[in-house]
Amino acid sequence: MHPVGPLPASVYWRRRACAVGVALLAFFALLWLSTWLLIPRGSDEPSGTAARTTPDTSTTAPASPAPASPAPGSGTPTVPPSSPLPAPAARGASPAPPAGPSAGPATPNAGPADETVRPDDTPRPSVQVPQAAPSPPTGPVPCTDAMIEVRAETGQPAYPAGARPELRLVVTNTSGQPCVRDLDGEKQEIAVWSGDGARKLWSSNDCSNPSSDDLRTLVPGQPVAFAVTWTGLSSAPGCTAARDRVGPGGYRVLARLDRVVSEPAPLLMS
Repeated sequence: MHPVGPLPASVYWRRRACAVGVALLAFFALLWLSTWLLIPRGSDEPSGTAARTTPDTSTTAPASPAPASPAPGSGTPTVPPSSPLPAPAARGASPAPPAGPSAGPATPNAGPADETVRPDDTPRPSVQVPQAAPSPPTGPVPCTDAMIEVRAETGQPAYPAGARPELRLVVTNTSGQPCVRDLDGEKQEIAVWSGDGARKLWSSNDCSNPSSDDLRTLVPGQPVAFAVTWTGLSSAPGCTAARDRVGPGGYRVLARLDRVVSEPAPLLMS
């Protein structure tokens, strides 16, 4: 407790403190080395490695046992992987027929439900008519059958099998003065006849024949057109019979307004 020597006492105390510090450091180093040697080396792996190893082990486990024992009370039912297999097998046993244009009888009222004759506003050239006469003071006169011309047209001369031809009715005032004519839908008809003209195969009045209020003034030489999209199926009055698809061949298209009937227009179905 009382250092003895030629140097001041503080020097000896500092030396003693240094010696004690070195001894403590040596003691702790020896303790750490003993602990490191006694603990197995496998436990020294970093925690990050163990965390990465855990997901890899779970992903290699088979997924099929999970659906076999679903957790009770689960909101989403688990479907075993084998359950969807019977459906494809059933479909394979009786495959559906490929879709394509029908060449034989069709179901009643097959095709689009609307075969209504509609106005056709396609621009058309004027027709040469006699020199126009002034209208009487009372206004345009009624159009007589002799004052109008009815013409049948097809969208194109030939259509492939299964196509839906566009057929038209064109009315023109061929007189020299304006006249008034009722173009009511009930007074119009577009029909397809056999090539020899012996049988009417389809009519726009059979399945759709709505009445319309269409009283208009026909300007001399200015055509007024109506069109319909034909399904290519036969029809009968009242549309109660089965409708068969018309086969390939040559046909006639006729248009009518009241008692005025057009000349036939050829139509080829290939």
